[in-house]
Amino acid sequence: MQLSFELYSDKIQSESDMKKLEEQEMECVIEYVLGEWIRKYFRMKLIANTTKIPSITSSYSDMPFHSNGFHSSTESTALKTLTAEEWLHFFHERLIKLPEMHQEIIEKKYLKRRYDGKYTPDDLVYQEMHLGRTVYYQKKKEALYWLGLALLSRMKKIE
Repeated sequence: MQLSFELYSDKIQSESDMKKLEEQEMECVIEYVLGEWIRKYFRMKLIANTTKIPSITSSYSDMPFHSNGFHSSTESTALKTLTAEEWLHFFHERLIKLPEMHQEIIEKKYLKRRYDGKYTPDDLVYQEMHLGRTVYYQKKKEALYWLGLALLSRMKKIE
């Protein structure tokens, strides 16, 4: 009887350790999504939607060009815009694979800003979605985690 209890207590310990590791993993993925994707979203959207008029003024310089070749401001702007558009497309491609409720939470909380430029407060989001506070925070955490996994899994395939 003593032996079986010790084995059972080891199993409980390892299950609690696994739960802690899963929570830590979830927090790391959520930090990744918020730091590397959500934080950059509006900047990328601005770059993708910005049309910069190229300069047509000639310039003369007695300095030699860089050895990597000539890049006009028009080319640089076009490349930045294309990169930002691809970034946004990739992000939204991953987002639409999530369940509708998760998409809605991310869109209302992080992808739309108020008139003052701040994110919509959580209490307004969960009231608008007719969710209870506890359920909302659980679903928000799930949504960020699943989005992070979707973004990470795709990034690993690209590398």
